[in-house]
Amino acid sequence: MKRFTILFIAVVCAVMFIAPVYADDRVNLSGEFRVRGWDISSQNYTNNADSSYFDQRLRMGTKINVADNVSIQLRADWGEGVWGSDYTGGGFVNDGAIVAGSAARPRKAFTNTIDVDRAFVDIKQEWWSLRAGQQYMGLGVNQVLDANATGFKFDLNFAPVVTSVLYAKISEDTGLIDDNDVKVDSEDQDFYALNVNYTCDAFTGNVFVAGLNDGTDTDNSPIMAGIQGSAKLGAITLLSELDFATGDTNDGDTDYMGTQFFLGGYADVAAGVNIGAELVYALGADPDDNEMQYSYFNKWGDTFGPMDMNTPFAGELNGYCFVDVFDPFEILQDSSGVQGILFQAKYSPMDIFSLGAKFAYLQPEEDIVVNTIDADASAISCNVWMKYTIATNTELWLTYLYTDIDVDDSLDLQLEAQKVLVSQLAIKF
Repeated sequence: MKRFTILFIAVVCAVMFIAPVYADDRVNLSGEFRVRGWDISSQNYTNNADSSYFDQRLRMGTKINVADNVSIQLRADWGEGVWGSDYTGGGFVNDGAIVAGSAARPRKAFTNTIDVDRAFVDIKQEWWSLRAGQQYMGLGVNQVLDANATGFKFDLNFAPVVTSVLYAKISEDTGLIDDNDVKVDSEDQDFYALNVNYTCDAFTGNVFVAGLNDGTDTDNSPIMAGIQGSAKLGAITLLSELDFATGDTNDGDTDYMGTQFFLGGYADVAAGVNIGAELVYALGADPDDNEMQYSYFNKWGDTFGPMDMNTPFAGELNGYCFVDVFDPFEILQDSSGVQGILFQAKYSPMDIFSLGAKFAYLQPEEDIVVNTIDADASAISCNVWMKYTIATNTELWLTYLYTDIDVDDSLDLQLEAQKVLVSQLAIKF
C-alpha cells in the first residue's frame, strides 16, 4: 500500500510538470498592458474644448496550435476604458453616499467589458493558406484598407510571388433575408480585394484592386486600385504608394474620384541618428461636377498618418491631427485634396532611450471656397516625442502634438490650434 501511495504521488507530480510543458507547446500568449494620460486643448479646432483624463487597456492575444499547419487565434481587449468615466467610484464615498460601483467592481455598468477584435482559424499548406473569421486585413501601407473584418483571406504562394484574395462581410443591413415581398432595403454590403505581392532581398512590391458591392438603394460602390513598394538602397530606405479611386454613390448621383501619392525616404546618417522626408499629394474634387474625393474604405483607415509614423504612437494620434491626411482641410471644404511635405529626425544615444520630432506643412490641392469667397489655407503640424525603457519590456512614452490650420483672417472662422500631450506606460509580454 505504501509503495502504491508513493507511486501514485510520483505519477501525479509528473503530470503536474508535464501538463504545463504540453500546454506551452500548444498555446502561446502575448499582449500589452498600457496606461495613458491625455491633456488636449482645442479639440476639433473650432472651440476651446480642453480635456484631461487617463485611460487603460489590457490587450491579450492567444494562439492555439491545433496541428503543425492549423492554428486558432484570438485577440481581445479587457476592461478598456477611461478612468472616472468607464471606471467610476471604486467604492469611494461622497457626502455619505457611494459615488458609483463598489470597491470590487468599479466599472460604470455591469456590462461585458471584453472586446474581441480578432478570432480566426489559420490553415497553412505548402502552396496555399486560408484564414477564416474575424481577422486583420490591410492593403499597401494601410492608406486604402486597415481593418479588423469578418471574412476570408486565401493566399496562393508561388515564391517570390504571393497572390491574395480577400472577402469581408460589411453588413447584412436590416436582416439575413435579402429579398422579400415587403419593400424594405435589405440587401448586403460586401468587400472584395485582390493583392499580388512580390518580395526579394532588396525590394517588396504590391499591386492591388478592391471594391465595395452595395446592393442597397444607396449603391455605395467605390473602387480603388494601387501600387506600393519599399526598397533599401544602402543606408536609405524608400517607401511609396500610388492609389486611384473611382465608382459612385447616392444611386449614381455622386461620382467618386481620387489620385493620391505618398513617398517617404529615411536614412541612417550617423550612429543612432536617422532622418527622413515624406511627400503627400492628393487631387481635390470639383464640387460643380458632383464629384467626391475618396481616400480609403474604412474609418479605421485613419491609422495611416505620416505625423505619427515611425514614432512610438504610430496609428494612435491621427484622429487628433488630421482625420484624413489626403483631405486634411475637410473642416473647411470636403474633397479639397492636399500637397505637403514632412520632415523627421530620430536620435537614439542608447538602446533604452530615444527621442525624435516630425514637422509637416500642408496646403489644399483644390481652391478653398468659403461663403463664395476664395480663401488661402495652409496647415502646420509638429510632433515631439520621447521613449525610455524603464524595465524589461516596460517603456515610458511621451508625445506633444501641435496642429494649426490657418485661413484668411477676413473669414473670421476663429480656428483654434490643437495641442495634445500624451504619456503612456506600456508593458509587453
